[in-house]
Order: sequence, then structure tokens, then C-alpha cells
Amino acid sequence: MSTAIPVPDDWRPFFSSWDEIRHGYHAGDKDEAVRDCADRLDATWPGSGSDPVLFWTLGMLLLAPYVAFGSPGTGVEDRAVAVLRRVARGGDGRVCAHGWHPYEADVDEVLERLPAFLDRLSAPMEQALDDLLPEDLLPADHLDGLEDEEAEPVNLSGPEILARWQCPCAVPGFARAALGYLGATVR
Repeated sequence: MSTAIPVPDDWRPFFSSWDEIRHGYHAGDKDEAVRDCADRLDATWPGSGSDPVLFWTLGMLLLAPYVAFGSPGTGVEDRAVAVLRRVARGGDGRVCAHGWHPYEADVDEVLERLPAFLDRLSAPMEQALDDLLPEDLLPADHLDGLEDEEAEPVNLSGPEILARWQCPCAVPGFARAALGYLGATVR
């Protein structure tokens, strides 16, 4: 079954743990969750079209607030930054025809809406496209805050926004967004 973006079969428990960590009430080993996500991203990058590289990158983005502000153990931040830098550099020189991508939205807004976005993005392709609206894949605040009605993403349809999530530039872009959250640079 083809989904809008590739996700592991057991993605929901991963995502639930990461979201709990971001909100500060995860009872498990937070550092191990970060290391595991970083290892999985490292193992799948650069990936083929069927690898869940974007999923693991979004996981690192979701874990970035903990890594930045939650007092992770020794080496956790270094591991997260190292893999995110490698992925972010993978987009160097990559050009696409899209004028805008979801990683350009406010990171905190994306993090708040990520559970709903992942529900849509993990759906089978034909289901993901059914009655897809821009707000299904972007924070409404982001769409409302844009002044130019002709600019992307305001004028894009839901399927056109989905194409931006699926763009090869999305993974390095979200890795750069996570690095920015951590106060790190791509180098």
C-alpha cells in the first residue's frame, strides 16, 4: 500500500513517544528515543522513494525541543546535530520548481499540527488526496498570516501542498529547521 509519504508500519508508537517527550511527560528513556530516531534517520538517509526518511526527519524535528531545552544526557545533542547536519547538507545544490515548502512555515506551528499532518501524510495515497484542503497540511495561522493572495502557499490546492511535502527538498529543509531549533548551523 502506497502512502502519501513512506512511514514505518509501527509509526504511531514512535510518534506518540516523541510527542510526549516534546510536551515533557514521557516516562520512558528520552535520550534513547532521540538516539534511536537519529540512528534510524542515519540508516535510511539518503534513502529511496520508499524509505521513511521524511518521517525520521520529522521525528528529529519533534524531538528538537527536548534536545534544546530538556537537559539530555552526554552525547545526545552531538548525535542529533551530527545526523541532522548530514541530512541538511544532502540538499545542497538541490533545486526544484516549487516556490515554497512546508519547512518554511513557523516550526512551532508545524510541531503543534504535526499529529494531524502525519495522520493525513501516512494515509494511503488515494485516501490522502480525498477532499484534501491546504489546512490539512499547513498551519491555518500560517495561511492566514500571508498577505499576498497570489503567493504560494495561499493559492495552492491541497494536492499541490502535498507535492511540496513529498519534494526531495523537504527532508533537508526540515533537517535545517531542526538544526535552527537547536541553535546549530549546517556547516
